[in-house]
Amino acid sequence: MRLRFLCVLMILFVPAAGCSGRAGDGGAARIRERYSARGETVYSVTLRTDFGDRVIDFGVEYTHRPDGGGRIKVLTPELIAGIEAETGADGVSLTYDGLTLELGALPGTGLSPMESLPFIISQWSGGYVTQTGGEKRAGRSLLTVTTQRTQDGTVLEVRTWFDGETLEPVTAELYANGFLTVSAFFE
Repeated sequence: MRLRFLCVLMILFVPAAGCSGRAGDGGAARIRERYSARGETVYSVTLRTDFGDRVIDFGVEYTHRPDGGGRIKVLTPELIAGIEAETGADGVSLTYDGLTLELGALPGTGLSPMESLPFIISQWSGGYVTQTGGEKRAGRSLLTVTTQRTQDGTVLEVRTWFDGETLEPVTAELYANGFLTVSAFFE
């Protein structure tokens, strides 16, 4: 009799546990909703890119469009300041004074440094969420969301820290098969 009673209770309460909505997602649903509905947005970002044999920091201004495309303008290093990249469904084209520049792909990602930022941002609205959480940094509450995607046999993981109140990005990291390839620091 007890066993039947427990089974009836399980049948009643297990479906209800799945109806908790956003309470247990660590904020991932709010972030997805916010970045899915966002219009054209301008980000100022420092990208730290690891090519394996060298690490390069790029200061960029990125204008993200709702269609997934965007425009990146390199601000630093001074040697390549002014280079602009247009991103879209056809990939990335880099231009400077009428010339095209190819920096090459980051090891194991298949992404150039200029493609990494649009990829990171696209994961906020459409990535497969594998982990959420929260933490405190310098007295500030942050939400963390990790997404994962397999592309050409490579597992690409994006881990982003968002301000807990404004949901604005603070820092993001792109990993290829477990190796950190890009860190993005948002201003």
